[in-house]
Amino acid sequence: MTPSPPVGTPGSPRDRAKAETRQALIDAALAEFAARGLDAPSLDAICARAGYTRGAFYVHFRDREDLVAAVMERALGAFLDAIIATGEAAHDLERTVRRFEEAVGGIAHRRTGARALPGLPLPGAVPFHRILEACERSVPIRERFVGLLREAGERVAKTAAIGQGAGTVRGDVPAEALGVLLVTLALGFVASVEVGLPFDAASARGAVLALLAPA
Repeated sequence: MTPSPPVGTPGSPRDRAKAETRQALIDAALAEFAARGLDAPSLDAICARAGYTRGAFYVHFRDREDLVAAVMERALGAFLDAIIATGEAAHDLERTVRRFEEAVGGIAHRRTGARALPGLPLPGAVPFHRILEACERSVPIRERFVGLLREAGERVAKTAAIGQGAGTVRGDVPAEALGVLLVTLALGFVASVEVGLPFDAASARGAVLALLAPA
């Protein structure tokens, strides 16, 4: 019989319960923010939706600002994880560009009331402009947002460098610059779709891939 891990160690029942509580609070906040915006939902409403008390909330979050940052990391992080190729596919920058096209198409479908494309978490339930508003008002949230984007740029840069080594991505631009450029373009595309700018994701994908192709 395998003994249970000591209380307080990774994977122990206590740690799993704490992780589940934190996740439930983030899920509840995400649902409340999606329905009512970032400012309207009270902490009591969020805790009630999650099925926990304020006491449980303060075990996991310093304050409301800390919760908003966690929700932002959850929504945007899931989106970036979905579109940036990983594992075996990490060698294929084209796959990342194609995944982003699918995600932008899903956002456009959601805005028009059509059925969203399956398979990708969108930056979700919380509109992107609301995330930017939170960044404008809070230095800690902005710092965590910037950290997410910096990490995403580094991941894309690694994929670009592999493509450059294989001769499938143009090599006259530093991989780090390509990473920053592609992440910045991605966020600009999301913002454009959210404000209703007509946007042909497939054409944009073709243009980006043409720019990345070796001369």
